[in-house]
Amino acid sequence: MAGRDPAAEFLRLHLAALGGVIEEHPDGLEALLPVEVAEPLRVPEEVRFSFGAEPGDTAAPVVDARLGSPLLERAVAQRRERHPVAVVAIAGELPRPLPDHVPVLLNAVRGGPVSPAVRQPARYLVTHLRITLQGDEVRSAMFNHTLRLEDGAAVSALRLADAYAVGAASLTATQRQIAAESVRRAIRRAAPKLLGGALDAIGRRARRDLTRMAEYYASLDIEMARAVERARSEDERARRRAKRALLTDELAARRVQVRERLSARVSTELIAAVLVESETDRFAVPVRRRTRSDTLLIQRRAADGALEGPRCAGCGISTLELYLCDERLHVLCSNCGQQGRLDAARCVGCRPRAVSHLAVSVEDVTASLRLGGSAG
Repeated sequence: MAGRDPAAEFLRLHLAALGGVIEEHPDGLEALLPVEVAEPLRVPEEVRFSFGAEPGDTAAPVVDARLGSPLLERAVAQRRERHPVAVVAIAGELPRPLPDHVPVLLNAVRGGPVSPAVRQPARYLVTHLRITLQGDEVRSAMFNHTLRLEDGAAVSALRLADAYAVGAASLTATQRQIAAESVRRAIRRAAPKLLGGALDAIGRRARRDLTRMAEYYASLDIEMARAVERARSEDERARRRAKRALLTDELAARRVQVRERLSARVSTELIAAVLVESETDRFAVPVRRRTRSDTLLIQRRAADGALEGPRCAGCGISTLELYLCDERLHVLCSNCGQQGRLDAARCVGCRPRAVSHLAVSVEDVTASLRLGGSAG
């Protein structure tokens, strides 16, 4: 084929990954497909895919596979349903001691010496995600999230350059649930930053439309008030006054239309994932907050030496600068810690907060309008 058609390249790689035998041809691609591959695509087992060129003489049926064709749409949907997951391991380095300044206790003190390091295996999940904002237009951004499968804490990215493929057990139901919750938390944190430009654009359009509506209905109300004064009979004056009184309801309906037109939905799609197995050196750090004592686990990844702290009960990140709540010593990062004022009423670990939905707030200039002769 002349050049590299992206549709042809995708179809060739996709069908080859499913076990098909693919050969390039001047008129497209010739394929011999297993039955379980051909049936979902609704094509014969022996087929030629055309990408715009006039098909030559061939005994095999010719199927249109250009961009927008039903076949390519089915192949893309089929591919998106298959999330590739690689399983790798990373060799560990020699143990190193825990620095004296780790962890940083913002409202607690050390309760004793740190225990010697204990090396234990650990599993991580690296997810590659696409976050999509779909409304009157569609915007998307790629986002990578690395989580610790033990508790779902968000951790720093792993260095996978030296990783090697291994066989490992798949995720358990509990680990799947932990990973899903960790991804949801990460998306709530990342979406406003990654899609900030699109959200700002929605806010600008909302302010523009509401300003125009306010100007239009304010001028319309003035004109209708003048029409009431110009009426020659009482019946005509009453009709015009009643029509003017409907402006408030009409404006409310238009305001709802603007909200519905500019409403958007954030969705996330898993593109691929990497399950990583490595080792960690774990340190038990005794801590004391008021009259209560506990032990924090700090770990150093043997693969790259990165330090990880306990999971924040509020946002779910792994934190090394932390507060401890007064009642149950929940770990909270510097953002969730309320500057150390952490009785049971303020601690998000003791009293979890309801999840706030992502929203764009703008001042509604139409709300101050008084239409139809209503009192201010």
